[in-house]
Amino acid sequence: MTVTDFPNQPVPITVFGKPGCQGCKMTVRHLDKQGTPHQYRDVTTDPAAHEIVQALGYKALPVVTAGDMHWSGYSPDRLNTLGRVHAFAPDLTSRDELAANYLKETA
Repeated sequence: MTVTDFPNQPVPITVFGKPGCQGCKMTVRHLDKQGTPHQYRDVTTDPAAHEIVQALGYKALPVVTAGDMHWSGYSPDRLNTLGRVHAFAPDLTSRDELAANYLKETA
C-alpha cells in the first residue's frame, strides 16, 4: 500500500448549529463567502448531531469539525486557515476499517 492508493480528498467540514444562533449564521456565512464546502447540521432537529456535539464536550454553538479538529464558537482566524488548507488535507476517515483489518492480519 502506498500514499498514491489514497487519493487526496478534502476533509469534510461540518457546522453544528441551531436556529437563532448568531455565531452559527456568521460561521456558515464566512465559509460560504470564502467558498469552503461544508455541511450544516441543526442540533434541534438532528438527534445524531446533538449527540456528536455532546460527545465532543461542547455546551455552546456553533461547533465546527474538520477531520480530527474541532472547536466551538465563531472563529474567523480558524475559518480562514481552514479555507486555505482545505483542498490539501486528505480525508482518510473512510480508511479506518481498512487499516483495522490490515492490523489484524499482520498481528
